[in-house]
Amino acid sequence: MNQPLEPRRYTGEFVYKYRTLEHLNWLEQIVLQNLLYFPTARDLNDPEEARPPLTSSSIDSLIEMLIDNAVEARPHLTNNGLAYHARVIDYNVRQFGTEAILGQLRHSLEPLLTRFRIYSLSKRPDNLHLWAAYAAQHTGYCLEFRNAGFGPIYEVRYEDIAVDITNNAQLQPYFLFYKTKKWQREEEVRMMKQQVSDAYSTFDPAVLTRVIIGRNIAPSDEAAIRAITTRRNPCLPVVPEPAIIRNGKRRC
Repeated sequence: MNQPLEPRRYTGEFVYKYRTLEHLNWLEQIVLQNLLYFPTARDLNDPEEARPPLTSSSIDSLIEMLIDNAVEARPHLTNNGLAYHARVIDYNVRQFGTEAILGQLRHSLEPLLTRFRIYSLSKRPDNLHLWAAYAAQHTGYCLEFRNAGFGPIYEVRYEDIAVDITNNAQLQPYFLFYKTKKWQREEEVRMMKQQVSDAYSTFDPAVLTRVIIGRNIAPSDEAAIRAITTRRNPCLPVVPEPAIIRNGKRRC
């Protein structure tokens, strides 16, 4: 497996958010209040989100790291006490093996690994997989945001990675910008914030440029969307999905 690299800023002009009509109040929050809700990793549909496999460069490096952690956690112990804990750690790691210990560490570190909030977006408005999976078979809508002034936004890499827990250089949260290859059809880019912060973030209303409605949307649902967008000042354009031109030109 590869080691996670520093995330890349996304430089495309626009980004997109596909949604169903199940919670129309979410659209009102975005269009009328300029609010985005950032879910935690646990709320997302990938069970492995923000939970990368852990590795160690060697069993000795793992033992050394665990002993160092024990020393930091027990500053009150005498040298004899610390030596005892070191012997226990050394015995347990060699007795149970690296994989078992790393499995326990992954479980204990999960609250740390999932402390970030993620807002997922995509690179284009004509992704048929996303229209089917996230906009209920083209019966929902897709929001278009201008990248400039709406971010920072980073690309997601679709690779299998593992974090070497004994390597301090790999303890940066770069793994948050990786997903396995089975998700690559989503062409995801994402924004990030700390979980301890407010789940909602405001944005400049000028970056929301239009709403694209699915080709199979019900007339009543289209009317409901248009009723929301007309309450916005200035009015937000609503564009049918078939009007999207794939050669890069835009029309409203």
